[in-house]
Amino acid sequence: MDPRFVRAMPGAMLLDADKPHRLQAYLRKLGWLGGDEVIKRLAKAGEGNMNLVLRVETGARTLIVKQSRPWVERYPTLDAPADRALVEARFYDVVAGSYAVASRMPRLLGVDPTSRLLLLQDLGPAADMTDAYAGRPLHPPEIDLLLGWLAALHELEPPRDTTLTNHAMRALNHLHIFDLPLRPPATDDGAAWLRSDPAYVAAVRTLGERYLADGSTLVHGDFYPGSWVRTERGPMVLDPEFCHLGEPAFDVGVAVAHLTLAGAVDALSQALHAYRRTVNVELVRGFAGAELMRRLLGAVHLPLQADAAQLRAWLELSRSWVLG
Repeated sequence: MDPRFVRAMPGAMLLDADKPHRLQAYLRKLGWLGGDEVIKRLAKAGEGNMNLVLRVETGARTLIVKQSRPWVERYPTLDAPADRALVEARFYDVVAGSYAVASRMPRLLGVDPTSRLLLLQDLGPAADMTDAYAGRPLHPPEIDLLLGWLAALHELEPPRDTTLTNHAMRALNHLHIFDLPLRPPATDDGAAWLRSDPAYVAAVRTLGERYLADGSTLVHGDFYPGSWVRTERGPMVLDPEFCHLGEPAFDVGVAVAHLTLAGAVDALSQALHAYRRTVNVELVRGFAGAELMRRLLGAVHLPLQADAAQLRAWLELSRSWVLG
């Protein structure tokens, strides 16, 4: 067992898709499975980025079990706060009273703080929207529903508690958005011209400070196609472990960046029209520019289909948005 797991989560059970009998006993102990309920199939529920997510099939029903561990699931060498599942659980608690928000998310059915496990409603046949980068367009009704969901989230009056400040996850995200992509890479990626622009670097640093500052709006924190899924009930939103009390413009800006990478002609206008809330447009542009830069130059890459000219054009757009 990874020593990071033992240190960060003493007494916890390590979730493992190859050990259904162990999980079955643990879920019965928690009261999440009945005494006569048997796990007939246990498998990954998609390719999780931050967490391990498994689908539990008992024959009578299906459930989703999700565990946060002290690393990034897709990139295990990268450390991450193990308590993010508890932050996500708090998010579900806060939004449960808003039909507009909760109806487009899975229901939280259980929380086990010891093993950082969440028990979630299974949304059924579903796939995330990252295929948008490969040519499957996001349709205007989908964008309207997703940005409408975001507006409803931002209209909530959340409690101001220490869990929702989520400083540990924000520090991780800050590193990967506003810091690491600006460092010289091991091999030339053709972006030295941007990293050596002092005005651009200073503006990104300022945006990073704005991101780290506590706010009064509950934001999703990772509002991009990897957190959006197509289901039989329409678009749904997952994975709020990066949620925090901060700037609504951050969520909108991230959405604008990814709509741009997915081929939208005027993503900014499209997103603002669908969002239908007053927001600091200059700040939206800045965060969108930083997110573009992060996704093109950072450690975590998207399945983009673009040549060098297109990548250069996106980086130039990033500079334009960041510098205003």
